[in-house]
Amino acid sequence: MIKLLAVDLDHTLLRDGNIISKEDKEAIKALEATGVKIVLDSGRSEPTMKDMIYELGLEKYKHVGVNGALIMDYTSKNKFVEAIDRDTYVALIERLRKENREFFCYCDGGLMYEHVDKLRPQVEYFHSSKALIKGDVMSIPECPRVNTYYGDEEELKYVRSICPEGLYSTANSGILDYMPIGLNKFSGLKPILEDYGILPEEVACIGDQESDIDMFKACGMSFAVSNCDDFAREAADIVLPRSHNENGVAYAIYKYLLKDEEKLKEI
Repeated sequence: MIKLLAVDLDHTLLRDGNIISKEDKEAIKALEATGVKIVLDSGRSEPTMKDMIYELGLEKYKHVGVNGALIMDYTSKNKFVEAIDRDTYVALIERLRKENREFFCYCDGGLMYEHVDKLRPQVEYFHSSKALIKGDVMSIPECPRVNTYYGDEEELKYVRSICPEGLYSTANSGILDYMPIGLNKFSGLKPILEDYGILPEEVACIGDQESDIDMFKACGMSFAVSNCDDFAREAADIVLPRSHNENGVAYAIYKYLLKDEEKLKEI
């Protein structure tokens, strides 16, 4: 029996233009009405998730941000799960600076940068300008994630190759993330499940890309929207016939969780 649904945001619940459809909202409410908890599990920072959490009326639940590094709790306080080792962080930043690479560093309250041009539009698409802070990234006491830019497949191979020991990388839409090994969307979800007394096999999840596959592998049921990348397509239990722009989340809820064929016809 599914007791919790974990939902990715970008290119999954969010349509192009960062919009949540009326159909997806209604499906989430219908599932929640049966007693299933809804947790957003995203790579976004807290400032750009908060409005969506309240828009969906989900502020009573805990949520996961920064690909598992941040647990948001609006009934108590937010907390970082893990940060990059300080020596590793300093060495990575020094190398990115030396190569004059654009990068953002996650911090409490948003993303800090020193200079950006090519990377800024991608980051603003996922996070919006209100989450961006200009400053000295070495001043961040604990950073769970660093983003850098890549322009093509060759550059992607290179920025992956310089990933420091103890970190791993995931890539999407010109942005490469460096994060501590073992930190992912499921590792961030796990303490929430423990708090709620829910087992991984009692969790369904839905996503679209490489950063979702740890969650896919650990949960009892996993869905990938039809616009997913090859990593998600291979790891998901079910690849949906609908994309993020076609109410893919609502389709998964009505077809597989609520088993409501009448509602399915309406979306």
